Amino acid sequence: MTSQVTKYLAFFLAVCWLAAWGPAYAQKEDYSDLCRELAEAGFQTVDSGVAYGVPFVTIRIPLGFSITSLCHRIPSFSNEFNRCRNRIGFFNALNPNYLKTPTAEPNSIAADILKIPLDLRRVPEIFPAYDEPLADYKQYLLVDIGKGFLALYEQGELARVFPISSGAPGDVTPLMDFKVEGKDENHWSSIYETWMPWALHVKGPYYIHGGVLPGERDSAGCIRLPIHNAEQLFKLVEVGTPGRIIDTPEVQREIYPAQFCR
Repeated sequence: MTSQVTKYLAFFLAVCWLAAWGPAYAQKEDYSDLCRELAEAGFQTVDSGVAYGVPFVTIRIPLGFSITSLCHRIPSFSNEFNRCRNRIGFFNALNPNYLKTPTAEPNSIAADILKIPLDLRRVPEIFPAYDEPLADYKQYLLVDIGKGFLALYEQGELARVFPISSGAPGDVTPLMDFKVEGKDENHWSSIYETWMPWALHVKGPYYIHGGVLPGERDSAGCIRLPIHNAEQLFKLVEVGTPGRIIDTPEVQREIYPAQFCR
């Protein structure tokens, strides 16, 4: 059996295990201390579930809130501050330093709710670790605007995953196949009169570039990544790299309202 087939089979078995036993396993974990800390800090739990193999609770985002302030206020998270900021920001495709403000601002949180992963050490399984149809490609970009993430594959192996923000309602990001047509460290958009750092031109007026991630889709159609992620991707990807933009629903298994925080 080839190594690629072995990896594909291992991933398939892992997915089957998660579908059959993942929720039951998650419910055996005791998150009562963290739930108590959230309640004592004044956060209202809306519901709970399992997304990409990670159990979570959803909280309402109050004014003045940021992921950074959350991680400081919750003792369990403060002990792992950097992991907390990075994991919650990634999980929600949201810049951890953005604030919830009364009116929309350039660096404010647009979302009203936030998913809080209850186990910061579990890595979300957003994309398959191996995708056999992509094995013939040196590099391949898979952009999933439904999930809110971008994957870079190298000969079928998942190399990197980045959170994204795509087109807002009315400014829909088109679903399409593409090839990276060019790269520009700081592209000037003549349409919107703004700079687009670490830009990858994919087709027509559409680019993958660095920009804001407010926790919801709000671009004019381009795919935005956090600036540091956009720079990383820019340096990894070659001109001519193929890709596809798809729209699949977030893989999420809801349990019951507040199942993890009773």
